[in-house]
Amino acid sequence: LSMSNMMSKNDRPSDALLKKMAWAGKIKIKGDLRLRQENNKGTAGKDGNKDRQRIRARIGVYADVADNVQAGLRLATGGSTTSANATLEDDFDMKDIFLDLAYINWQPLNGLEVIGGKFKQPWEQVSGALIWDGDLNPEGLAFRYSTKLAGAQLIASAGHLVQSEDSNDTVSEDAKVTFGQLAAKFKIANAKTKVGVSIYDFDAEDGEDVATGLGNSSDTEFNLSEVFAETNIDLGLPVKLYGQYVINNDASGVNSGEDTAWLLGIGTKMGNWKASYDYRDTEANAVNSSFNDSDFAGGSTDSKGSRWKLSYKINKNFSLATTYLDTEIGTLGENKGDADTWQIDLVAKF
Repeated sequence: LSMSNMMSKNDRPSDALLKKMAWAGKIKIKGDLRLRQENNKGTAGKDGNKDRQRIRARIGVYADVADNVQAGLRLATGGSTTSANATLEDDFDMKDIFLDLAYINWQPLNGLEVIGGKFKQPWEQVSGALIWDGDLNPEGLAFRYSTKLAGAQLIASAGHLVQSEDSNDTVSEDAKVTFGQLAAKFKIANAKTKVGVSIYDFDAEDGEDVATGLGNSSDTEFNLSEVFAETNIDLGLPVKLYGQYVINNDASGVNSGEDTAWLLGIGTKMGNWKASYDYRDTEANAVNSSFNDSDFAGGSTDSKGSRWKLSYKINKNFSLATTYLDTEIGTLGENKGDADTWQIDLVAKF
């Protein structure tokens, strides 16, 4: 018996090893890989008709540095502001990898997050990427505060995002985006609801115009006011209804000062199946097309149309999805006309 006890003590990990094991338990490695078959017909933004295969690979390391501090690093394919996709081409050439996330999230007070670096979008939103593409990760400094009030969760966020930097300028002269948002989540009867209002103000580099994308006027400015809502109710099947409305208060062009964008959608889930549909209409200078959904109408504004999506979860970490985008672009020139996109995605998470 004494020999058994001695062996048990000898087999027990040392205090130093236990500390190392505890630290390792605070580090997580997560990633995902998406294989995509994509077919574009019509104008498809600026690229014309095409059929292509694409991959999106992302892997990140996330650590609990302290009880109230987290840090994360993630690498991804792509290299575009609004896309982490890499097209399979160029004679089997190696694909580039870029720094996709690099942030510290500090909670100095209960409910308050201070986030700096390159981080995931810190604001609340609904599905559709009307203002911000889902692959976009902003850079700068953001604050997010959450508290409970009268049975509702209130979330306030604000920040200073660095769009470009000139070493000869002061911080006030650099291109930047400042934002503020107030959102609430609550439950009434059988419906879980989220509502919110946001302001996103784009400020160009001193002496320059705001950087714009497809469909925008080159000299327009962007001061976006947004309202959004989402509710989830049980009608025998779970049903999600969501909507979003945006106005650019500083728009130039035909609708000077009042270009708008709106989106309405519905989704449901049955077992491992999920389905959704939304319709949107985005005027030319309603949002900055350098940052909005890069798939819908090839990323162009002055566009409208439908998005249909169906997905099936094969197991917890493996799924199959298909998306059809039926869009129309009104911009004059080579981008005008129908732009239809069909995507088939196979996604693995690990």
